[in-house]
Amino acid sequence: MKLLKDIKKAVITHKTPDFDALASACAACVLHGCDAVLTVTSFEANVEDYFNEEEVTLPVIRLKEKEFEEIKSLELLVVTDCKLAERTAPLEWLLKKADKIIMYDHHPSHGRDIEADETYVDETGSTVTIIIRKMKETGFTPDKPLATLMMLGLYEDTGLLSFSSTTAEDILAGAFLLESGADLELISEYVKRDMSKEQIFILNELLVNMNVFHIQGASVGLSYATTDRYIGEIAVIAHRIMDMESMDALFVAVRAGERIVLVGRSRADEIDCSVVMERFGGGGHSSAASAIVKKMTLTECVDLLKIVISENIHPVRLAKDIMNSPVKTVPITGTFEMAMDLFMKYNLNMMPVVDNAGLPVGLISRRDILQGIKHGLDGEPVRSLMQIEFRTVEPDVPYYLAEEMMLSLNQKMLPVVHEGRLKGVITRTDLLRLMHEEITKLPRHQQSKQAQKLKNISSLVKTCLPDRVSRILEDIGRLAESMGLNAYLVGGVVRDILMQNTNMDIDIVVEGDAPALAKRFAAMKKAKVSEHFKFKTAVVIFRDGFRVDFATSRTEYYTNPASAPEVENASIRNDLYRRDFSINAMAVKLTGDDFGLLLDFFGGQKDIIDKKIRVLHSLSFVDDPSRCLRGVRFAVRYGFAVGPHTEKLLKHAVSLKLLERVVGQRMYLELKYILSEDSYVDALLMMKKYDMLKFFHEKLAIDDFKLDRFAVLKKINGWYSFQFEDKLELWISRFCILFADLNRQEMKRLASRFEITGRLYDELADTFYKFKHAVWQVRRLKDVKASAITGIFEGMKTEAVTAAVAVLGQEYEWLLKEYLTVYRFVTPSVDGNDLKSMGIPPSGIYGEILKEIKRAKLDHEISSKEEELDLAERIARERGIKF
Repeated sequence: MKLLKDIKKAVITHKTPDFDALASACAACVLHGCDAVLTVTSFEANVEDYFNEEEVTLPVIRLKEKEFEEIKSLELLVVTDCKLAERTAPLEWLLKKADKIIMYDHHPSHGRDIEADETYVDETGSTVTIIIRKMKETGFTPDKPLATLMMLGLYEDTGLLSFSSTTAEDILAGAFLLESGADLELISEYVKRDMSKEQIFILNELLVNMNVFHIQGASVGLSYATTDRYIGEIAVIAHRIMDMESMDALFVAVRAGERIVLVGRSRADEIDCSVVMERFGGGGHSSAASAIVKKMTLTECVDLLKIVISENIHPVRLAKDIMNSPVKTVPITGTFEMAMDLFMKYNLNMMPVVDNAGLPVGLISRRDILQGIKHGLDGEPVRSLMQIEFRTVEPDVPYYLAEEMMLSLNQKMLPVVHEGRLKGVITRTDLLRLMHEEITKLPRHQQSKQAQKLKNISSLVKTCLPDRVSRILEDIGRLAESMGLNAYLVGGVVRDILMQNTNMDIDIVVEGDAPALAKRFAAMKKAKVSEHFKFKTAVVIFRDGFRVDFATSRTEYYTNPASAPEVENASIRNDLYRRDFSINAMAVKLTGDDFGLLLDFFGGQKDIIDKKIRVLHSLSFVDDPSRCLRGVRFAVRYGFAVGPHTEKLLKHAVSLKLLERVVGQRMYLELKYILSEDSYVDALLMMKKYDMLKFFHEKLAIDDFKLDRFAVLKKINGWYSFQFEDKLELWISRFCILFADLNRQEMKRLASRFEITGRLYDELADTFYKFKHAVWQVRRLKDVKASAITGIFEGMKTEAVTAAVAVLGQEYEWLLKEYLTVYRFVTPSVDGNDLKSMGIPPSGIYGEILKEIKRAKLDHEISSKEEELDLAERIARERGIKF
C-alpha cells in the first residue's frame, strides 16, 4: 500500500459504511485504478465482523484523526453511495483537493451538493448495481473476493432482493456476480434476517413507545428506544414493524451510546423518507432512508422529527386540484350545430350538457356531433344523442377515486359537482398529466431537473428577483388566498427566472376577479390602481413607479385571421394556451402551500433546454401573424432555433401574406422591439431568410453595405457608451440605417403602413430626414471644418448623428468624436449683455454676431474674449450699425 503523501487517486464513501458502501468503494477503486479506499469512521457491526474475520485483501486504509491531512492533492477522487458532502465527514476536505471527482449513488438525486465531473446516479436497489453497469460497459470482471463483497452489498441493501426498491437491474447484477464467482455460503454468514436478542429487546421497546399520527390523511408511526451500545441493522427492526403494523409510514429513533440512529420506512407516495432524513444529514430512498444524529438528546430529536415529518408530507390531491374550471357547456335546448360551434371555438372534444339550473344532465362528444351533422342532423337537439349514464364527484374526493371511477366506467369526462352547481370537469388528459407528474418525480426521470413538467421553484424566484419583489409576490399570494382566489406569476418573467435572467415585468393572472384583488392589494400597499373594466385587468403603481399588472385568466378565439380576439374567462391552463410560444406559456402559483409551484403544461422547460422556439398549436400564426416577428425576436435574443414544425407554419403564414393583415402600429412596435435587441442584425437576416422584410416596405433589403454600416454603428455606440453616461435609444439609429434607401415619399408610405401620425410621426420623420440630409451635406463638403460639421449636426438627435456617421463610413468617425466631445460644447464667451455694453442696440443682429463668433471660435480663427469683442464690433460696423 502506498504512503499517504503518495496517494493520487482515492475512493471515499459515507461515514459508518455498510456493505453496499464498502463494496461499491472497493469495486470503484479497482475499476478506476485508484490507490486506496480511505475511511476514518468505524464500519457497521456486521461489516466490521467481515473485515476482521475474513482473510481477504481489501484496498482499504483506515485513517486516524487528521492523518488524511497528509494528502495535499489528488488527481482523482471517487465518491460512492453518497451525494452529500456532510455524510463523508471528516473526509469532505478531500473534495476540495481533487482535480477530478466521479460520483456513484443509488439514492434519489434531490439534495445532492457534491459537484462531480462525472455523475452516475440512478434509483436502483444498491450502488453496487450501478458500478456493475460501468463494469459491463468496460468489459471488466471482478475476481471472487471482490464479487463476494459486492454481492454482500447488493443483498444487504435490497433485503436479499426482496425490498420494494429492488429493480430488475439489481437481479441481473446478482446474476453477474454469481457468474463472477461470488461465494453464497460466505455471504449467508453475514447477511442474516434473524433477529438477535438485543434487536428483539429494541423491537419490544419501539412497539411500547409507538405513537400513530394521522397527517394529511396518512397514518404515520413514530417511536423511540434506547440502548447502551450500538445495535446493528436497526433498519431490519423497522422493516419488521412495518410488516406487523398497518401504517403508511414509520420513523424510529434509537439512541445507541452517544449517537441516535434514525430509520424511516414508507409505503405511501405522499411520504418521502429521503427528504425527511436529509434534514438530519442522512439520505436514502423515498421508501427507505436513515441518518445518524449527534449532539442532540433523544427527546429533542423525536420532537424535531415530528415537525419535519409534518412539513414534508404531501397531501393527497383532490378532484378540485386537477379539474378544469370554468367549464364550457351545451344547454339541453341546444342543437348539433350550436354544439359544433362550441367544440370548434374552444377546441374541445367533449362537453357536459346542462339543464336550466346549470346542472349536468348528460355528456356529448364532438365525434358524435360530427357523425350527426354528416347525416344532416344540424338542427337536432343535443339531448337526443347525449350520454345520460354518467357519474359525478364532489370536489373533495381524492383523485385516485375519481381515476378509478373513470377507468371502471370508461367515462371520458367526469363532472365535479358541489351543492347543486357544476364546479369543473376532469378529463383523461388531466389524469395522464397527473400520472406524468408523478412519474417525473422518480430519480431515473430527473437526469435534468429542469425537464420536469411541474416542480417548485420558490427558491429560484427569490434568487432571481429582488427581495422587495419576492415579498410583493408573497403578499399577493396570501391576499388572493384570503379572498378564495388563485393567483399566478406568468409570462416572460417566469421564462427568465428559469433562464436566470433579470426581468422586472411582473404580470399576475388571477382565476377570478383580478381587478378586485388589485384594488385590495393597492389599498394595502397605499399604491395607485387603474382598472380596465372591459378586459378585466388592472395595474397597481407604487409611489416609486414600480408596476404590477393584474389580469383575469381568460381564453381567446379569433373569428378571422389577424383579427382582434374575443375574450372569455377561463382556467389558468386555458389562459396559458392562448400565448404565443411554449417558453412564454408557464406560470408560478403564488397561493397556498404551493407557493412557487411551476405550471408547465406545454413543455416550455424542455424547449428552453433544447433552445427551441415552438408555437402551442398549428393555427397560432393564423390567429396572430405578428407572432412571426416575435418568434424571430426571441430566437435571436436567446440564441434559440425555430422548431421544425413552427418553422413550417411560419413559412406558410408568410406565403399566405398574413403579415399584411397585422395592424400598422403592431408592425411598428414589433420592429422597434427587434431593433432594440443586441442581436438585431441576426434578426434582420432571419427575416430576410423567411422573406418577411417586404411586409414593412417593398424596397427594404439587407445587403453587404448595410451590414457593414451596422458594424460601424456598433463600434460607434461602444465608444459612446464608454465616453458618456446617458443611454442612447439604439433602435433609432438602427432604424435610420435600415431604411436609409427610402426617399421622402417612400418614408411617408412607411409611416402610413405603421399607422403613426401626429407627434410620433413628426419626431420620427424629423429624425430620419435630418439623418438623410446630414449624410448628403457631409458628402458635399470640400473643406471639412469644425464649424461646418457643427452646423450640420446641431439640432439633430444624437442617434441620428451616429447613424449618419455610420453610413458615411469609418473614415468619418473622427468627425463624430470631435463633434460629440468638443464641437457641440463650444459657445461664445460674450453674450447679449456684452454686446449691449458695447453700445450695439438690441436687434436680430445679436444672433448673427454670436453665430459668427461661434463659427470663428470653432475654426480656431479667434481664441480669446477680446478677439470675440473685436469680431463683434467688426461685424456690426460691416452691417452699418452705429454705436
